[in-house]
Amino acid sequence: MSDIGSRPKAVLVAVWAVFAGVNCYLTFALPGNETIPYHLVWASFALLYGLCPWPRRATMVVFAVIMTVTGIALIRHAMAGIIAWEECSETVLMGGIISLLIWHVNRQWTAQARLRALQQADRYRSEQRENAARFGSHEVRTRLTIARGYAQLIADQSVEHTVREDAGLVVAELVKASALATNLLTLVRVVEPSAPEPVNVDRMLAEILRRWSVTADRAWSARSAVGTVLGDNERLEAMLDCLLENAVRFTGPGDTIAMTAETQVGEMVLTVRDTGAGIPGTDLDTIFDIFRTASTAGERAGSGLGLAIVKAAMEARDGTVSVTSSLGRGTTFTLRFPVEPAPPAQPEDSVFDPIDQSSLIESADVRF
Repeated sequence: MSDIGSRPKAVLVAVWAVFAGVNCYLTFALPGNETIPYHLVWASFALLYGLCPWPRRATMVVFAVIMTVTGIALIRHAMAGIIAWEECSETVLMGGIISLLIWHVNRQWTAQARLRALQQADRYRSEQRENAARFGSHEVRTRLTIARGYAQLIADQSVEHTVREDAGLVVAELVKASALATNLLTLVRVVEPSAPEPVNVDRMLAEILRRWSVTADRAWSARSAVGTVLGDNERLEAMLDCLLENAVRFTGPGDTIAMTAETQVGEMVLTVRDTGAGIPGTDLDTIFDIFRTASTAGERAGSGLGLAIVKAAMEARDGTVSVTSSLGRGTTFTLRFPVEPAPPAQPEDSVFDPIDQSSLIESADVRF
């Protein structure tokens, strides 16, 4: 059925009924000049049906009434010698054309209804997958946390050196398994559509940098003058966390890790640069594949999910991720994706305390 609503549809049908009735009358009342009202009846019916298809029975009744009324008018004029009998065949031709139109409109609306049903089913399946991944990951991480706690307890309390070493190895593996479960959940969630919300990119980068700066002895910096745009703060943070984790893993004390953000013609460009070990040129085409790591990663290799998460999230948002790297000199990841400026905040939504305001101003260029 139509998407225009029942009341507007009823008004349109009523207006058309009056219009069609007047033109049917003129088809009888204007012998020899019945062409214009005749075609107006059929054209208006075709237009109305295209806007809001009717039930099949109502369509057949209206179609038959128009065929009968206009056909009788033409036959009467032909019997009176006003028009040629050949012109009566126009009723059959017009009926055939409108029948094809009705068939095409019905087919189109059926296809649209099927597409809407498929989209709804796909959304439902996506929600089910996300829920299953979220709950499953939560259950796995809970059990891993419990197991890690007991293993850590054994490592701390055992008097035997061998037992402590073995328990420490178990703890390390459980930590890796917990991180893997978390990354798998993130990979599922970042590709799901989300409603855009205002994101203060300057503040987000400053907060991410403060959070990461305490985890590793690096020369940290962030620069941004983007301000507030429409986006998804959680997923942006997830992508940057993956890139920063990768940067920390392949740098050492004193190396630089820098983030920048800027807008370019409707796009936001985020970069994460480090002066670490770099990536071999032969690996650049495959590092975004799931469970793939650089051939020179060695013991620093992660789960192989971080960069796959970044790529999946960018593709889901019509964006791109690229990488340039030089062995021994460092690596730069660049994210590009379309953004829209956020609407001006209402006065009551833009009230910050002095501490918040100062941190927002400083976040344009932050260094640690």
